[in-house]
Amino acid sequence: YAERHGLSEIEVLAVRPNLVISSAFQAAWEKLFRYFDVEAKVVKPSLVKGKMAVDAKALVSLCDEKTIAVVGILGNHYNGNYDPIWDIDAQIETLNATKGWQIGIH
Repeated sequence: YAERHGLSEIEVLAVRPNLVISSAFQAAWEKLFRYFDVEAKVVKPSLVKGKMAVDAKALVSLCDEKTIAVVGILGNHYNGNYDPIWDIDAQIETLNATKGWQIGIH
């Protein structure tokens, strides 16, 4: 792509989108990252309310103008717990309203 359009590799990667996701993601996500050139911004799960899940604020703190979505894991493969989707949604809605972005949740 870079050669065809007369761009350097740095210029191409400068517009690379990213996805914010828990490190408890399934292996299929790695294919998306590799084949579609999407950068993974990974958050390690921690104990949230006695359950191993990501903190909504930690996910949203990694979002920027190139973020296309935030992924909540519904049943991670370590212990089956769900990420706090309602909390993630509230944080994303606030961020989108403040910055004028359109980051979605998958």
